[in-house]
Amino acid sequence: MAIRGIFFDAAGVLYRRPESTNRFVLKLLEREGIVPRPVDAFRDRLSALRTDANNGVITPDEYWDAVLEMYGVGDPTLRKALVAEIHAHSDTVEEIPGARQALAALKQRGFLLGIVTDTIYPLERKRRWLDSLGLSPLVDVLACSTDVGAHKPDPAIYLRALEMAGLTPAESAFVGHDAEELEGARKAGMTTVAVNYDRDAKADYYAATPLDLLDLPIFKDHARLEGDMERNIEVIFIDVGATLRVLVEDEEYQAEARRRIAELVGTQESPEAFCAELDKRYKTYRKWAFETLNEASERELWTRWLLPDYPEEKIAPLAGELTFLYRKTMGRRFAQPDAKDVVLELTRRGYRLGIISNTITEREIPQWLEEDGLKPYFPTVVLSSIFGRRKPGPEIYLEGARQAGVEPARAAYVGDNPARDVEGARKAGFGMVILLLDPAEADEPIAAENKPDYIIRRLSDLLDIFPPRQAVS
Repeated sequence: MAIRGIFFDAAGVLYRRPESTNRFVLKLLEREGIVPRPVDAFRDRLSALRTDANNGVITPDEYWDAVLEMYGVGDPTLRKALVAEIHAHSDTVEEIPGARQALAALKQRGFLLGIVTDTIYPLERKRRWLDSLGLSPLVDVLACSTDVGAHKPDPAIYLRALEMAGLTPAESAFVGHDAEELEGARKAGMTTVAVNYDRDAKADYYAATPLDLLDLPIFKDHARLEGDMERNIEVIFIDVGATLRVLVEDEEYQAEARRRIAELVGTQESPEAFCAELDKRYKTYRKWAFETLNEASERELWTRWLLPDYPEEKIAPLAGELTFLYRKTMGRRFAQPDAKDVVLELTRRGYRLGIISNTITEREIPQWLEEDGLKPYFPTVVLSSIFGRRKPGPEIYLEGARQAGVEPARAAYVGDNPARDVEGARKAGFGMVILLLDPAEADEPIAAENKPDYIIRRLSDLLDIFPPRQAVS
C-alpha cells in the first residue's frame, strides 16, 4: 500500500538544542559548587520519574525538582531557581539543517505530515517550539506524550497519531533516530525510516539527513510517478557487484583458492607470497584500466599484467581458470537475499532485464546466472572483460541498449557507485538511474552531478519504482 502519511520524531530529527539538557544541568550544578551524586545510585527512580513526566502524570516543575534533589541540591529555593533556568534552556531549539525544506517538499508532494513526540512539557509549549522554527504550518497532526498519556516505544502513541490523522499503519511511515522508537513504530505496523540515526538503529529505509528523505522511493510524489511512467522504461539493466551480489570474506575459502592458483601455475613460492605479488600487479592493472576505461581480456590480463614473466603458451590456456580462482581469493560471492524474488517480479510486471558490469571474469557471471536459475531472465549480459570497455564510459551502456534492442531513453540502470554508474548511464542517455547504497554508506555525500533519480537500500525497493507495464495475472 502506498504511503500517505509521514510521522516524525521531533528532537534529533527536526530540531535540536545547542547543548543537551543533561549537560546543561550538570553545568548548573558545577556552577553552584555541587558535586552531583552518581546516577547509578538512583537510575531506576530517575527512569520512573521520566516515565511519569512523559505521560503527563507529573508536571515539568515536579520532575526537575525531584531530579535536582536526587543529584544533591537540598535547598528548595535554589532548586526552584535552577528549574526556571532549565525550562528556559529547553526553549532554545534550533532547526536541524534541511528539516523545514524537507517537510515543505513532502507537503507539496501531497503527504499528510505528523509529529509523534515524547516530552515532559505540555502540548502548547511544544507547539511554541515548532512555531519558532516555522514548522507548525507544515504539520497536520501533533501527538504529544503528555497529552496522549503514553510515550514511545509504546505502540499506543503511534496508533493515537494515526487515529488523529485517519490513517492505517500500512499507509503510514515513521521517521526517527532512536533504535527503540523505530522498533515501537514497527510494532505498531508502520514503515520505518531512520535519519540522523543511532548506530544500532534498524529500519526499513535509511536517510543520512532530512533532505535525503526526498530521494526515498516510498516518498516520491504523484507528479514524479507520472513522469517516470511517461519515460516508459522497457529494460532494466542491473550491476552485479554490490548490487545483485555481495562479497563476503571467508579466509578458509580464500586460502584454498590461493593454494590452487599456486599449484596450477607451478610456482615454488608459498601460495600467500605468490598471490601477494599478484595483488600488487593487479593494482597496477586496475590503475591502467581506470585511467583508460579499457578492460583486458582474461588472456591479456594474465599474459601482460599478472604473469608476464611466465611463458605465454603456458599461461594463456589457463587464463580463464586463473581468473575464476583469483576472484575467489577476494571472498565468497552471494546473491542478495531478495535478488531472485525481485528479478521474477520485475519480469512478471513486463520489464526486460539485463546486466552491465565491470569485471575481469568472462565465465563466472554467466555460470552464476545458470546455477541460480536466473539465466532466462537476463537475455542481455554485457561484461567489460568481453566488450573491452569499462564504466563510466558510455560505450558499454550503449552496447547493452543495442543488444537489448531498446532506445537508451527507454532503459534504466541500477548500480551502486555514484561516480561510475550515474555518470556513465547519464552520458549514454539512459532514462533513469538508481543507486543501491548500503545504510553504512548513507553519511557519504553524493556530488550534485552524480545524483541518481532514486536511492534505494535494498533491491526490493525497485518494486516501489517500477509498477506493472501491463496487466499481470
